[in-house]
Amino acid sequence: MNENKIANKLKFTFQIFAWISAVLGLVFFCIILIGGGTPEAPRATSVLALVLGFFYFVFFYLVAEVLRLLVAIEGNTRKKTGSFPE
Repeated sequence: MNENKIANKLKFTFQIFAWISAVLGLVFFCIILIGGGTPEAPRATSVLALVLGFFYFVFFYLVAEVLRLLVAIEGNTRKKTGSFPE
């Protein structure tokens, strides 16, 4: 049962990372769009920040959902067979 608690905490942590990356992508998009415009960093890089924020959001959320799926499979397997021998 401790594995489920750890996996659930890990899933929750990845969901937090997903939302943090989405918010940071949006914040950096706004910062670069408003304050950008130099030859080294044109304003078009703000779109890159937004896309990367979305990409990391999807990636971290995917990892969290895979962990949820694995915990559900493990729980159903334990219910079906009783308990694994140790």
